[in-house]
Amino acid sequence: MPRRVEDIIPGNRRSIRDVPVPRTKARESRSSVDEEVVKIHREHVPQVVEHVREEVESEIKPEHKVEHKAVKEKTKKKRKSHAPIIISSLGVIVLLAGLAFVFSGHFAKATFTLVAKNIPVHISGTYIIPSANATSTIASTVSAFGYETVTLSDVSSTTVPATQGTYTETKSQGPIIVYNSYSSQSQRLAAGSRLSGVSGLVYRLNSSIVVPGYKTSGKIIIPGSIATTMTAEKAGDTYNISTSDTISDLKFVTYKGTAKYSALYARLTGAVSGGFVGTTTIIAPTLLASTTATAQASLIQVLQSRMLSTIAPGYVMYPSVLATTFAKPTVVPIDSKNANLTVGVTVYGVIFKKTDFAKFLAGASSTSPFSSAGFDPKDIDTLSVIMSNTKDFSPLKKTNLVARINGSFSLIGSIPVDSLKKAFAGITLSKTADIIKKYSGVIDVVHSSAEMVPPWVTVVPKDQSRISIVVK
Repeated sequence: MPRRVEDIIPGNRRSIRDVPVPRTKARESRSSVDEEVVKIHREHVPQVVEHVREEVESEIKPEHKVEHKAVKEKTKKKRKSHAPIIISSLGVIVLLAGLAFVFSGHFAKATFTLVAKNIPVHISGTYIIPSANATSTIASTVSAFGYETVTLSDVSSTTVPATQGTYTETKSQGPIIVYNSYSSQSQRLAAGSRLSGVSGLVYRLNSSIVVPGYKTSGKIIIPGSIATTMTAEKAGDTYNISTSDTISDLKFVTYKGTAKYSALYARLTGAVSGGFVGTTTIIAPTLLASTTATAQASLIQVLQSRMLSTIAPGYVMYPSVLATTFAKPTVVPIDSKNANLTVGVTVYGVIFKKTDFAKFLAGASSTSPFSSAGFDPKDIDTLSVIMSNTKDFSPLKKTNLVARINGSFSLIGSIPVDSLKKAFAGITLSKTADIIKKYSGVIDVVHSSAEMVPPWVTVVPKDQSRISIVVK
């Protein structure tokens, strides 16, 4: 018979063995197998654990028990004493981090590096350029662009050997510019029209002219103008006017008493010379020719340098493109063996407005991408511009300029820095990308970038002084 260890059931407490359990096939099969069953009651386990603990503690020496207890108490005290310090330190760190985060936004800086759009232009060919004030077919149908002129005059005097000649009378001549602030329509003036200033001396136009009408800029009237020459009505040096003399505007006598008298006028641009009455002084023809040519060449160079140094911003002038007129040389005797030879020169420099000239040369297809923001024609002043119709070109007659032009320049987008700063202020960094895209006509968006300091700030400062825009 197999051996069985039965549970000890005190009193009348029921054992789990007394609870009826439904019988299954699996249970019935197991009951048929002879096995040794060992049962352990749950109430005995705590007694065993307690017995083992008592035996272990009995092996520990008394002094060790005291020491172990002291270490535990010391550790607890250290933990209790360090806890407030750690908690306070963490609080300070969190507070400082919060303050740093808040104030970093107030003192943040934003830097935008914007690359301007660059379109290279290569030029090689012959171009016909009308006058800006011309009304020719070319000016009206091909392009609204045209050349403008600036005028400078001066005289040079030299003492040369001479001999006495015959009695003679000559009239003074000089360059002037006629202005029209009377009407926006052109005004025609015939050759011989009389002009006079406060001196009462009368001069006459050498040729017929058409003075362009005035233009307006807001409420400001910009008079139309044209350069021409005049001659004194009578002979004699009384009519001579040097560049150092003070002279009033010259008015057209025929318009006295009308609105045109004060609104259609002329001003000197150089000396009025050549007036003489008396015995002439004769200079040898070859000496007269060589001295005159040398003086004229020197004057042209001086006037051209002066003109180049006074060109208004936004305009360009090429040294090879100019026209000249020469006053008749005058000879004034000094004594029986010497005379004073005076030579007068007027230089007409041809100038172009840079942006208009670039559009004319590059064409609409190259300049249209810049839209209304505009562009800067970089290096356009380095082009080689050579006049082809030197003999036929006349700024006074507003003839077309024919020029051979070679070289390269670039169209650089004009980035509106102030407008962008205003648009960037106070918005998130992500939204600035949308604003930059609106200026893609002048900005190379792909190669542009933005940076915030400190880097965790995501909003651009409202203070525009803390926004930097670097244009490359």
